[in-house]
Amino acid sequence: MKIVAVVNTHNRLALLQECIQKVKKQSYPVDKLIVINNGSTDGTEEWLKAQSGIITFTQPNHGGAFGFHRGIKEAYQLAPDWIWIMDDDTIPGENALEALVQKLQQLGSRENEFGFLSSNVIWIDQSTHNKNRLPFEEKPYSFNGTPINNLHPVPSGTFVSLLVSYKAVDKVGLPIKEFFIWYDDVEYTERIVRYGFKGGFVKDSLVLHKTADNLNNNVFSDDVHAHWKYYYGFRNGLYLRKLRKGSGSYYRNVLKHLLVWPFLIFSKRTNNRWRFTKVMWLGTVASLTFRPKHEVFTGITTGNAAEQSGIN
Repeated sequence: MKIVAVVNTHNRLALLQECIQKVKKQSYPVDKLIVINNGSTDGTEEWLKAQSGIITFTQPNHGGAFGFHRGIKEAYQLAPDWIWIMDDDTIPGENALEALVQKLQQLGSRENEFGFLSSNVIWIDQSTHNKNRLPFEEKPYSFNGTPINNLHPVPSGTFVSLLVSYKAVDKVGLPIKEFFIWYDDVEYTERIVRYGFKGGFVKDSLVLHKTADNLNNNVFSDDVHAHWKYYYGFRNGLYLRKLRKGSGSYYRNVLKHLLVWPFLIFSKRTNNRWRFTKVMWLGTVASLTFRPKHEVFTGITTGNAAEQSGIN
C-alpha cells in the first residue's frame, strides 16, 4: 500500500521538526513525505532545504486551506493509494499510521467503500482534543450485520491526521482553497461522504494535537489576538450551513448573526466587544456573496461547489 504524507506548515519550525521526526519514525513507513511551506519567515525554508527525504513546496501564505489544497494536489500526482494529511502541530504516535493501515486491511474488499479515516486526536494530558472531536456513535460500526470493532462512522473529519483515499480525491477533487482557515477540512470530508464514500474513526491511531490549550474556539471568550480568524469562521460556517440545511436555514442564521449575536457578544464578553462584533458582521455579510470553487481532476475548475455537489 503506497502512502504519501502531507504536512502543512507556517512559521512553526520547532513543531514542524517534531512532526516530521515522528512521521519518519512510523512503524508503517510512508513512501513519500511532502511539506507545504506557506511563506514561513522563521528559518523553515532554510531548514527544509538541508533535509533529505522531504519533497518541499514553498509558496506565499494564503492560509492553511490553500496549503492543504496544494499538498493534496501534489500528492495526487504521485498516484498513491492513500494520502496522510496533517498540520505541523500534529505529533503522531509511533503506530498512528500502522493502526490506520491495519483497519483498512481488516476491511478487506470493503476498503474501497471508505474515502477517509480519522485518527484519535488527543491533547498533551491525554484527553480528547476539543478542537478535533468527531461525531461518532459509541458502538461498533456494522456492515450488513457484521460488526467491525472500534470503527465508528463519522460524517466528517479534520486535517489532524486524516487518511484520504486516492479514489476519493480523484472523484471529489480538492479542498476549497478560498476558505483560508477553518472548516476547509469539514467541508472536504463532508463532500467525500456526499459523493458516496464512508468515513471512519480509528480509536487506536493516536496523535497529539500540540496546541497551547485544549479549549474550543469561542467568540465569547477567545483572546483578542484571534479575533481576525472569526471573519473566516462566520463566513465559512454559514456557507456550510447552506450546504447542509438549505437557504432557509442559512438566511435565518444570517439575520441572527446580524441582529441577535451582537447582544450575546456584549453580554458575555468582558472586553473587545466591538472588535469581535465587527468581525462577525463582516464575515456574515461576506457569506452572502461567497461562492467558492473547488478544483477537480478534469482540467476544469467547477462553479459553485454546492452546484457541483448537486446541492441547492
